[in-house]
Amino acid sequence: MSIEEKSYPMSITELMELEAENAIRAYILIKADPREIPSIMLALSTFEGVKTADVVTGPYDIIVFCELPNQDELGRLVINKIHSLEGVKEALTCVVVRI
Repeated sequence: MSIEEKSYPMSITELMELEAENAIRAYILIKADPREIPSIMLALSTFEGVKTADVVTGPYDIIVFCELPNQDELGRLVINKIHSLEGVKEALTCVVVRI
């Protein structure tokens, strides 16, 4: 339900649901130095917005699922936090779209 369709005043629960509807969700695929994976996983567990982080096999070493209020927050997470971690070689962000 969009904010235009909602009657006012809204309860806190309704506001939280509306905020969750408008949140940006993304998968972040990380290539990492294998020796640094444990410390990267530990750091990821402390970042706001990170819902899950799993070590995987294949071309990437870690897949992170995150949910943040907006695109700017997602950018700050990826650029300022994830890319700055020791051992992160590459991070590919895949934003979830609604079709």
